[in-house]
Amino acid sequence: MTAEKLKQRLKESVNDLKNIVYEFNLFPASSLHTDCLDGIRKFDTMANQLLSICDLIEPREHARQLLDKLPAITDPTTDLVDYHGTKIPFSNARILGFQGYLSMTWTICDSITTAIAPLICTESTCKDRSNPPQLLTHFIKDSKYSSYYSAYFLKVNYGWAIGVSYVIRNHFFHDGALWNGQDFFAGKNLKDGFEISTKGWEFIEKEMADKHNRLSKEQNRLGLTIQWPWHQNNLLKLLELCNDEIDEALSCLVGWSVGMAKLQAGYLLERDR
Repeated sequence: MTAEKLKQRLKESVNDLKNIVYEFNLFPASSLHTDCLDGIRKFDTMANQLLSICDLIEPREHARQLLDKLPAITDPTTDLVDYHGTKIPFSNARILGFQGYLSMTWTICDSITTAIAPLICTESTCKDRSNPPQLLTHFIKDSKYSSYYSAYFLKVNYGWAIGVSYVIRNHFFHDGALWNGQDFFAGKNLKDGFEISTKGWEFIEKEMADKHNRLSKEQNRLGLTIQWPWHQNNLLKLLELCNDEIDEALSCLVGWSVGMAKLQAGYLLERDR
């Protein structure tokens, strides 16, 4: 699973960053500029940030599992579900579940991009606290914030799935999954499950066309197995697919960033060894 792959990549990167700091500390009389040494010592803080993000992956997976089990634990005669000891309608549990799943997904994204930004983003991007680095805006839609190929490779391979997940995330957070009075889902009852309504799907397509028109449907790695549109009859399957792509994109981004830092440190130390 991509979740486990991402967690493993984070842990490997934590070890790499801490090893860089450890090796530099072996040379107290290094010829490197003190500002450079101070910057490298900050890798330790970065490592701790990445390690803490590992603890966010399991809650996200639990949120996904709760959604997966929701239809089975809903009473088909009343459409009510036991939600922490309170009986609530299936539709209420559904939107709460998806908001939790989407929230954890994009919290992981934002936490990772903020942590590794100094390794791969421009100085002005790292210092702009009003607009912290985000996966879609800073690494997918535009290459001016980070290294060109890093942004380009992510965009052409994962851009569409990331954009779709982001659109749905914003719709649930800011609009309550309603558009012009129309529900994102096909219905409110258990029998409707997680099916996306015609209006809901129109909303996704419109948002992608209006706000993310630098992305195209072809920017994905799924063409040989599934064609767009993906899983119109099941939002959970759609998000699982998108979020697997997000995890893989994040794994690449972390690996590239920390891998470059490791190379930089190795070359910088050559004179002092």
